[in-house]
Amino acid sequence: MRKYLVLFLCLISNYVFASFPLEVSDKALIEKTDHVLIGRVIGVDMIDGNGKQIHDLKAKTGPKSQNSIRLIFVIDEVLETNSKSVPTKLFVPLDSFMHFSFGQIKEEYPEVTEQRLLLLSGNKFEPPVAGHFQRNLQDKEYYLELFKTNKSLKQDK
Repeated sequence: MRKYLVLFLCLISNYVFASFPLEVSDKALIEKTDHVLIGRVIGVDMIDGNGKQIHDLKAKTGPKSQNSIRLIFVIDEVLETNSKSVPTKLFVPLDSFMHFSFGQIKEEYPEVTEQRLLLLSGNKFEPPVAGHFQRNLQDKEYYLELFKTNKSLKQDK
């Protein structure tokens, strides 16, 4: 249960208050999505504001911190993208406004996870909305349909 609670906290974000999650609709999320991928978490790392690796498990993120915890994904399948190429390995940042320690997140991902649906944005393959980017693989068809509908609406404008 604790693992799911931490995962839930990783998926939520807030721009104003670090402890209150920002709710985002699927439609709003998809409007900012450029890539729909399938991948697995293979590790966790943490960097400071200069991109230097942090190894201290007590190091934290939060509104006043420049630290960023990233989930390391291996990409198994590209479902939709607007990119010419998708890296086989991605470093996806968690919401840096949330208060997490590096050790806390590493503990939640001690081994390779099952496949997940990833909704990412831009040429850096980042969450479209901070903390909102992973979905259950069972929802693949639903999100693909939303993505294709949104893409079609953009082309009609």
